[in-house]
This record gives sequence, C-alpha cells and structure tokens, in this order.
Amino acid sequence: MNSKDIPPCKICGQRFDNIFDATDHLIDDANGEHFDPKLILPGGYQLLIGSLLRCIYEASSSPKSVRDITQSVYATLYAAESTPREMKEHIEDTIVSQEMRHIDKELAHFLADTDEKDGE
Repeated sequence: MNSKDIPPCKICGQRFDNIFDATDHLIDDANGEHFDPKLILPGGYQLLIGSLLRCIYEASSSPKSVRDITQSVYATLYAAESTPREMKEHIEDTIVSQEMRHIDKELAHFLADTDEKDGE
C-alpha cells in the first residue's frame, strides 16, 4: 500500500504517508486512544501486534533490525508456550529495548513539534 492508496481525512483533508499515521489521526480525532491490538499468550504474556507491525514497518530499511525484531517475537512466543526461566531476562531486556526505541521516536517527534512552535 502506498500513500496514494490511503484516503485523506474526511474532516480536515490531511493526507498520510502510511496507514499507521492515518489510523493515529483518525483515532485521535475520534476518542484520543491509541490503537494497539494485543494477542494474549499463555503464561501472562501479551504480544502487542500493533506495536510489532509498526516496529517492523519502521525498521524495514534495516534488515538487521527486522531480523532482531522477528527473533525477539519468536523468543516471546517460545517463552509463552514453555515459560523457561532462562528466556525471561532476555525477553524483558528486548521489550525494554524496543520500548526505548519507541520512546526515542516519540521524543524526537515531540521536540520537532516544539521547535516548530518556537519558530512561529
């Protein structure tokens, strides 16, 4: 799907580069919540499918990052099915690392918005 396939916002006419941005915009307008569907796994684990897809999409230009992400997800699925203690620390480290990348991106976006507002 390319950006030409994504319809503009019916309210404001904004166009979007990807479906993630379009969905965020539409949901923010509707109720302010973040769309992140979950897959509930055994052992109390959850796989955040929305975040996973965003991560893969954002890492698509880096095969190494995509390989790392897919291995982490695979390890999470394995751990959920077998609950091995030795995998727990690795999975927690991976989850924290992925969340930090997400936070770094949001911080950069926030700072860019702040810089634009300061320049007005």
